[in-house]
Amino acid sequence: MKGIQVVVLLTFIVQFSYSQSAESFYKKGDSLNKLKEYDNAGLAYAAGIRMEGNDADLNRYWMAANAMAKANVPDSSFYWLYKMATSNKISPSDVTGIENDFSNLNTDKRWAKLIQNAKEKAKKNYSIDELIYGRKDGIALTMLHLKPRAKSNGKVVLWVMAGSWYSSYQQAERSVRPSSMYLDNGFTVFLVILGSQPRYAIPDEIEDVKRAVRYIRYNATTLKIDPNKIGIHGGSAGGNLSLSVALADDKIETEASDPINRMSSRVQAAAVLYPPTDCLNWGFAGANMVNAGDLLKGSGVYGAFDFRVWNSKTRTYDHITDTSTRNKIGREISPIYAISSDDPPVFIIHGDADKTVPIQQSKTFVEKLNEAGVINKFIIKKGGDHNPMDMMPEMYQFVDWFDKNLK
Repeated sequence: MKGIQVVVLLTFIVQFSYSQSAESFYKKGDSLNKLKEYDNAGLAYAAGIRMEGNDADLNRYWMAANAMAKANVPDSSFYWLYKMATSNKISPSDVTGIENDFSNLNTDKRWAKLIQNAKEKAKKNYSIDELIYGRKDGIALTMLHLKPRAKSNGKVVLWVMAGSWYSSYQQAERSVRPSSMYLDNGFTVFLVILGSQPRYAIPDEIEDVKRAVRYIRYNATTLKIDPNKIGIHGGSAGGNLSLSVALADDKIETEASDPINRMSSRVQAAAVLYPPTDCLNWGFAGANMVNAGDLLKGSGVYGAFDFRVWNSKTRTYDHITDTSTRNKIGREISPIYAISSDDPPVFIIHGDADKTVPIQQSKTFVEKLNEAGVINKFIIKKGGDHNPMDMMPEMYQFVDWFDKNLK
């Protein structure tokens, strides 16, 4: 079957020889998938993988396997699943995804062996510990600690787990494999899970990220990292929180009872994707999203802007409804207003076709960085939407950025 597949694949490549990149094949596969032409979609994905070789993302293998499974060609589906199962990048989350999404293959006699091999390989690929970096309201705040897969350089990438200001353990699990670009270059990675919306608003989440930085710095010796080489990374809401922490004034609580809170929350570099930077001017000047309640609810992010204040008399948190107070908080959670000349280097990638966070958010932010003389790098990804896959391969430049600026 493998020989037949290769012949068909080569024929497919010749047929579409006008396509000059693997991305063209992937897009062709997506189009065919939507048309339910699953067999041809699988061949298109396979052609893209062949062109990229070892650089092909594991998600591409998944798409090829999935398309062939839908086309009722189990041999081809298993071919790509075995490629995943033996990959040095497959993670525990990937194995769970295979088990959930390919249940139509689980009666095949090859299934049990495939899953067993995949689980064993995933466990070998990553050294993962879950750490408690803080507690609040009776619950623990945790992060996944990923040890380098190459010789440690002592440098840290703190990856903020947040999309639409929502954070979860599942997000961290799914981020293990993408972290390999750092792990393979000697970085230690911390996937930080936050107390998130709708229970906690953005100011609370910012404090959680600061607490994570302090925890890492306080435990630097145990974690075998350099406390003065901490970078921060996130996408979308995670980018907003990353920049909010990176640009914040470093106010150290020298009298804090908890020794961790006496540490600095300062980071030495930031690299983010399509970050919200100015909640008071969303897309254009004067477009205030902080008080646009219906818009926030329709976007599923109202909880992130549901600011509250402690009422000591009633011992409850009261919702802040006053417009001027909400605008003040909106300014505080917009990193563009925190820019100063002593800020760490910032790298941003943002697509010009982003329909979720206007590219204006990054353009005006970078203009302010330049005015303040802050070292920065800005890539506008042509045709890029609000998706990390659209930011490839440019996103790999984050590795060199942190390596250069964490010094």
